[in-house]
Amino acid sequence: MVAWLRPTQERRLRPALAPVCVRGLWLMEVSLPPGKRERRLRQAARLLGRQGIRRIIPPEGWEDEGGFERWGLSAVNPLPLCRRKGDELALCLLSHLPPQQRRVALRGGAAGNEAWVLAQGLCPWVKALSLDFERGEEALARRLREAYGAAPVHLGWGQEPQVSIELEPRPNPAGKVIRLWGKPDLGGLVLKGEGTLPEGMDSLLFLELLWETGRLTAKEIRAEWP
Repeated sequence: MVAWLRPTQERRLRPALAPVCVRGLWLMEVSLPPGKRERRLRQAARLLGRQGIRRIIPPEGWEDEGGFERWGLSAVNPLPLCRRKGDELALCLLSHLPPQQRRVALRGGAAGNEAWVLAQGLCPWVKALSLDFERGEEALARRLREAYGAAPVHLGWGQEPQVSIELEPRPNPAGKVIRLWGKPDLGGLVLKGEGTLPEGMDSLLFLELLWETGRLTAKEIRAEWP
């Protein structure tokens, strides 16, 4: 089970636990009364530890505060879903252009399966796909040439891409960057699914849970402007 940490204005000495079902997924809701954040996290971690729960959806705005691991907690990581939707994010950013004018770069350390899946989603809808990988770039280019009849080029050859998808940190940003490492940056876009969520719940983290548990398919999650 995953815990959802929810700040409240209820006057209480300690956080309270209660199971809650959201969109068919059972969570352990942790009501956090007013107080110092570190103290409330420590108290919540102790309560959750007794239940064997370590994975959490932190309150919105708490993602960068750190300290979760210090108390044995692990925040839900939205990167797998963001990477699965990376090609759609790029195409959404370029939706104002016809396919014959779109240029996208794929960048990262190793050109593995994730890069191959993203490239497959991009190739039919862009004019130029550039690659910038430390390892495996030639093999990926060869697979794409065999599949689509035209080889992508190394980043730096030809025109600069309008959008870059970064799977790992890379120097010299090129175009609008979709950062799919660390804390993801979706280039101003959001991922959305059908239905509403409780107030204050981080929608991206909850979508990650719905997707990884099979309650939503990738096709049911869309990239769009806020």
